[in-house]
Amino acid sequence: MRVALITSRTAKELVESYVRAKAGIPALEIAVVDIPVHAISMLSTETIARIISRATGLIERFKESDVVLVPGSVRGDTSVISKVLGKPVYKASKSLALLPQVLRHLASEGSLDTVEAAEKIMKASPPPVDYVEAFKINGVSIPLRGPPMVISAEIAYWLSDEMFRKTLSRYVGEGAQIIVVGSSFESSPRSLAERVSAVVELGYPVLAEAPGRDHAREALNSGASGLITSSDSVDTLLDLIPSDRALVVGDRSVERLEKAVERALEAGLSKFILDPVVGIPLVDFSSTVERYKLASKLGFPMLFSSANVTEEVEADSHSLHSLLAVLALELGASIYHVVEDSYKTIHSVSEAREALNLAMEAYNRRESMRGYYSRLLIVKQGNRPERALIGPGERVDYIEPRWDRRGYVRIEVDHERGVVVAAYIGYDGSRVVVEGRHGPSIARALTRKIGLDAEHAAYVGYELAKAEMALKLGKTYIQDEELIVTPWG
Repeated sequence: MRVALITSRTAKELVESYVRAKAGIPALEIAVVDIPVHAISMLSTETIARIISRATGLIERFKESDVVLVPGSVRGDTSVISKVLGKPVYKASKSLALLPQVLRHLASEGSLDTVEAAEKIMKASPPPVDYVEAFKINGVSIPLRGPPMVISAEIAYWLSDEMFRKTLSRYVGEGAQIIVVGSSFESSPRSLAERVSAVVELGYPVLAEAPGRDHAREALNSGASGLITSSDSVDTLLDLIPSDRALVVGDRSVERLEKAVERALEAGLSKFILDPVVGIPLVDFSSTVERYKLASKLGFPMLFSSANVTEEVEADSHSLHSLLAVLALELGASIYHVVEDSYKTIHSVSEAREALNLAMEAYNRRESMRGYYSRLLIVKQGNRPERALIGPGERVDYIEPRWDRRGYVRIEVDHERGVVVAAYIGYDGSRVVVEGRHGPSIARALTRKIGLDAEHAAYVGYELAKAEMALKLGKTYIQDEELIVTPWG
């Protein structure tokens, strides 16, 4: 059977690599036909049919084929392409990683469909991820190249001991696999040692920043799994580091990284992680790609830190992590490093975990993330909202409120305790306060206790819905003010 696979010019080489994986399918003769588009997955079958019919000489390239396959992500019925080519056209898998399975299925006379992607017809799942392990850090496998990628999270040195413990607990709960304890010459070596011990007691791998010998010695003696330092400081620490500990070396110069590694190898160390440094936006961010590509040739795992971008760009951190996770994956980083250095980046660990899960699943399937369920779509969503079914009604413009002559309601969000607080304050000095996390329940409690009239209760319910959303998003809530302001509003 002669099979033609339709793809884009951009993806042709990648598709051909998966065709070569069809070893053991002698029944098929396969040709990859690229059409003049940069991306095919977002096209419809009608568009593909028009392109084939209008492009000079394109139909001729299908002349010898018995069956034609298009990516399963293409929208529409492939019958319209069949009419142009005069031969059967079916949908292959959405996932490029499943293409060898689809071809074997076809060779064994299995059926495919003109509407449904091959995954649904075959009920296939992608193969497991294969990777080369470079070494382990306290039981955590560090791949030579991602995917998969390990998440490390840094706790700032300037946090109080109480905030350190809370942040450590949250990082672990949100998915951090390696904890980095920050330090500087401003912080004492003894404090670093105590914090390293706190992480070790939980059984988590811990890397410690080592600005100097005293910090390094205290951290290692307290059980740190490794140290993080700059290439300039490597020589001063080599005699302190046991051969079973890891060393993360950072520098914007790949040449200096290479020399630092050479000196460490001579000292008997082998567990290296290179940090070529993700550049600062508007300074040297664009040079990030070149640095990581050069550093990858040194043959050691690489750390990709998101901090310079998430802290320096004034945009929601979850959106930035979505893009940075893809970049880190393409560059082959082994560790994705998160720093929550400001309030706007809080919960970056959970955001990075979700971003990496999405990126790695799509990468392993060799397909786009488009259409995946994502908890990073917090304000927007993937699909246009369904059309309203009730129909048009009487237009209501602004209506002046009917004031409650007995008292008023004050609503606040207490982010420290994680609750919404609502107080009814009577003009006679009376006061009823209720709190919770569920807006409708707070509204019901207050309404039943006070006996609010319908109009006042409706207003309270509206404000409590905003307050509950503010609590979930970690945003400031101001009663009677907009919660979300859009650029297009």
